Amino acid sequence: MEVLSDERGASRQARLWGGLAALLLVAATMALHIGLPLWDHIDLVPIYRAWQEGDVSSSAFWRVHDGSHLHTSAYAVLLLTTWLSQGRPWLDCLVSALLMAGVAVLLLRLANRILPRGLGRGWWFVLGLLAFYPGHLINLQWGWQVAVFISLVGMVVPVVLLTARSLRWSGWAASLLAAVLGVMSFGTTLAVFPVAVALLLLRSDWSWLRRGIGVSFWLMALAGLVAWMRWDRAGEAITRPQLGDVLLYAGNYLGSGLLHFAQSLALPWLVVALVVAAVVARRAPRQRLVPCLALMACATGAALLTAWGRAAPFGVEHGFMTRYVSYSILFWFGWLMLVLPAMTEQPAWSRWLRPVLLLVAVMATFNALHMTKKAIGVARNANAYAQQIVSQYPNYDPQLLERAYGPGRDQKAPELLGIWRQYGFGPFEGRRSE
Repeated sequence: MEVLSDERGASRQARLWGGLAALLLVAATMALHIGLPLWDHIDLVPIYRAWQEGDVSSSAFWRVHDGSHLHTSAYAVLLLTTWLSQGRPWLDCLVSALLMAGVAVLLLRLANRILPRGLGRGWWFVLGLLAFYPGHLINLQWGWQVAVFISLVGMVVPVVLLTARSLRWSGWAASLLAAVLGVMSFGTTLAVFPVAVALLLLRSDWSWLRRGIGVSFWLMALAGLVAWMRWDRAGEAITRPQLGDVLLYAGNYLGSGLLHFAQSLALPWLVVALVVAAVVARRAPRQRLVPCLALMACATGAALLTAWGRAAPFGVEHGFMTRYVSYSILFWFGWLMLVLPAMTEQPAWSRWLRPVLLLVAVMATFNALHMTKKAIGVARNANAYAQQIVSQYPNYDPQLLERAYGPGRDQKAPELLGIWRQYGFGPFEGRRSE
């Protein structure tokens, strides 16, 4: 009875800390959100105008973006939030924060389901830190990155549902729908499809006929999405990276989840973590091993897919882009769930596992502070851009536009900002022109 009471107390404390973390992250998102369409967000302007004119199909709404991504489901959300908020990106960011909180709750429920009873409260705090990770702020503050959080939903929902103790067709359908919408938001979500197929094939409570039907629909959906993306890129010249560059890029991508603040250590530490996971996995029970490896595989697949598309044109150091932390943290959450129980279940390992786990907790904390500092810097720069854009309209400094939108988009920005101003949208509130 005392153990059960302690477990319930830890669970209540985890929910309390989780709720507080969610509120803090939402408050930080609102305080640091970018108040104008910067970078890729400016692409929404012609889509919004086409939607207002009743001809959204003539815009980029259904098109592949940046050579490798669909953003249709993200654009659908952004059109609605832009219309409701009259172009103020705070609502885009709030939706992202709510999606992120939903993902965090799912991760913690998964941890509560598979981790053994009696886990120390301090470790639940570390799990809560990774679930509600401040590293997400760099994406939460930028309204366009609702695409990332729809994508994360598309990865986490299938893992949680397809590893549940019992799976009905309704859960199977919900997981497939989440994955499809995730791919239609960010192509990186394609990584969940092979993982979902493997999880379905492992379900011994389903007959082989049932598993075959379930898998076939996942494969058909995958084929349809890939065909859509390839058809939209027909005739495009693509440079592919060397295998070594793919692996280095993916290693940087995953390692940055804990060590973006010390990038030279990210890849070596990832190798150490993989060795530890391999040792622990040999004695982990299947009901814990499968969900943990599924999360880690989703993050690894996301890293490899990104490397396949980005390593050649941008180099392996591009794997440290701050926006990728939202994906790489899934790897470390799965890793922590896998390794933590071994500390008590295998007493002989405790002497070397405990320092490793404590080091992970310290690194996660420092990385959270580092990423928060970066988000503050982005907000400061974005606010400065907004003030200059409003004050310089319509004669913009070309260097300002290049900093705010990057090469290529800076040439289109004056026209698109003019459309935004006609609507009286941020940062042109109260300056509507007919």
